[in-house]
This record gives sequence, structure tokens and C-alpha cells, in this order.
Amino acid sequence: MYAVTGATGQLGRLVIGALLKTVPADRIVAAVRDPAKASDLAECGVIVREADYRRPDKLRSALAGVEKLLLISSTEVKGRLPRHRAVIDVARAAGVSLIAYTSMLHADTSPAMLAIEHRQTEEVIAASGLPAVILRNGWYTEN
Repeated sequence: MYAVTGATGQLGRLVIGALLKTVPADRIVAAVRDPAKASDLAECGVIVREADYRRPDKLRSALAGVEKLLLISSTEVKGRLPRHRAVIDVARAAGVSLIAYTSMLHADTSPAMLAIEHRQTEEVIAASGLPAVILRNGWYTEN
């Protein structure tokens, strides 16, 4: 099963749409803070589960049975790392076999303030032992 955090956001919806072209809807989990905002995804057959980076209990139920996880970075600047760490810890405990993370360009070398939390998250992922794909995305033009 595949899970996408932040599935009601712009990137999350695009990822879900792409997955639906190759993966049966009942194998896709939209992990969202507000399930009501994902009713259209549920109507397509996507499994919608409540997930809040601040609530490990919700994360545990959201990631149950998930094999591959796309962790879309939290939008909360200066608060990302503890939330990301919670997702990574729950993913490891849940038996997730692959985590992909939306980082930023040059997170490992950039002096930019935004890079610090991304770099730290990448380090937490590496230390977790989970196989991972780090997506070093450019700045979104929508920002």
C-alpha cells in the first residue's frame, strides 16, 4: 500500500492523481489532517485516513499496512523537525519499507534557514535505517 501525507495539498493531490494511473485506488492512502477535505479522493476509492504530524496515535492508524510512504514536508517553518521525526518514527515502527521525502535543493550545503530543517530531516531519515528517496525539489512557483 502507498501513502501520501498532505494529500489534500497541491503536491499531494498531484501525486495521488499520478498514482491512480498505475495503482488501484484501494492501495492508496491519503493521509490528511481533515478527512472532510478529501471526500473527492474517497469518492475515487482512495483510502482516506486522518493523520496529524503532532498526534502519533493518528499517525499510527494512518500508516498501518503502508509499504511506501511519501512524506510531504510540513509547511510549519521552525517546527518541521519534530513533526517529521514523529512520522519517520511511526513509519519505522509500522514496517514501512520505503520513505520518500520532499526536501529542498542543496539542503545538505545551503546556508538558507529553510535548508536547516530539511537537512536535519534527511539526517533523521538516514539514521532511521529506512530505505529512502530524498526529493530535493526546487522552490514551488506557487509559493
